[in-house]
Amino acid sequence: MISIFKITLILFLFTPAFACAGQPITLRDCFKAALKQSEVMANQQELVVQAEANYHKAWGTILPSINGSYSYFHPDEPGLTSGNTSNSTAQQTTAITADQPLFRGFRDFAAVNSAKDSIKAQQQARQWAGMQLYRDVAQAFYTRLAAQKDLQVIDSELDQYQKRIKELEDRLAIGRSRITEVLTDQAAQAILKAQRQQVLGQIEVSKEVLAFLTGLDQDIPLDDTDAPSSDVTSLDSYQSQIPSRPDIIAAQKNVQAFQANLSVAKGAYLPSIDLISNYYFQRPDRHANGDWDVEIAVTMPIFTGGIISSNIKIAQSQYAQAKLQLSQVTRMALEDVRSLYHNLQSDLDQLSAFQEAFDISKKNYDANVKDYEYNLVTNLDVLQALTSYQDTQRSLEKIRYQAMIDYNQLEASVAHRLSWMED
Repeated sequence: MISIFKITLILFLFTPAFACAGQPITLRDCFKAALKQSEVMANQQELVVQAEANYHKAWGTILPSINGSYSYFHPDEPGLTSGNTSNSTAQQTTAITADQPLFRGFRDFAAVNSAKDSIKAQQQARQWAGMQLYRDVAQAFYTRLAAQKDLQVIDSELDQYQKRIKELEDRLAIGRSRITEVLTDQAAQAILKAQRQQVLGQIEVSKEVLAFLTGLDQDIPLDDTDAPSSDVTSLDSYQSQIPSRPDIIAAQKNVQAFQANLSVAKGAYLPSIDLISNYYFQRPDRHANGDWDVEIAVTMPIFTGGIISSNIKIAQSQYAQAKLQLSQVTRMALEDVRSLYHNLQSDLDQLSAFQEAFDISKKNYDANVKDYEYNLVTNLDVLQALTSYQDTQRSLEKIRYQAMIDYNQLEASVAHRLSWMED
């Protein structure tokens, strides 16, 4: 029987580190889990496998082919004779045929180059799909954290309202406040409770999205120690990295592949030369004809009904499409990087402004509370100061997480997380 110690050891070795002791998982952990979960990534890997198979198939057209053959011939009237040769009632031929292509109008080597470029294009497409997945995971990861933080802020605000209402009720009991002041604060508290329910719904949705992407448990805790990076390089620095993006490289390889396909199509106009050899184990009149033969076969296309010219036009059109696709992908990449960069800069500027506004609104609220004790301001003034303080705090936390989303998406837009796919 397996001992309890061995079972415990097996569970420890095969349990993910982030699952132990309920430890919060990082964005990197979520991304690695999403890579295993994603059908898109699995599909891209299958496309790579298919491209590699096509490459080996292209090489197969250059290498010699060896085939065995057997034929059986039975004439309608057996036993006929012609001169000194007697026709048997049945003729059997058994042979091995070797065919070595010598020249195919350079089509075979062009096909190999096309298949090789297709492999690289699919590999790069897989990496870019991984970067797109990373952007989705980062969005879901920080959206969930933002909603959870918003709930914490609302709960803190509800506690402040409860304390405020308790103070007003105490003042009402001794005649220093009016019932309308209590009711005003209770109404504001009720509105905030409704907003809390809305945020709870947002949390459940964000949990569903992250769990769908990663396959992890919905309630698994997330690491919330990251902060928006203030050390963002220049826009020129990000733009200079665009040519190394996997989607750009994939588009370039597709252009090269279709260019090679055009050479394949044009090569059909040239002759084909094959070296063919047969070795016979059994054949009619074997002693007269020998056991083997060799021939060189030359095939020259004369008329193909316009098939070759049509194939060339198709290849030219596909080549032109690939170049247009490369141009479009390049322009979209530039726009993507520029937009994300400007969004991040706007987030950081707003973050600084909201931090200042939060500090001021907190001081303003504390000051209004003290002034209210001396009847220098009304309860409405205190309530407005509290609302401003609450709204500023929630906006501050939201823009903080939005900055994290935009930063990670900017990093992914120049493939700065490719190494995480290989870990």
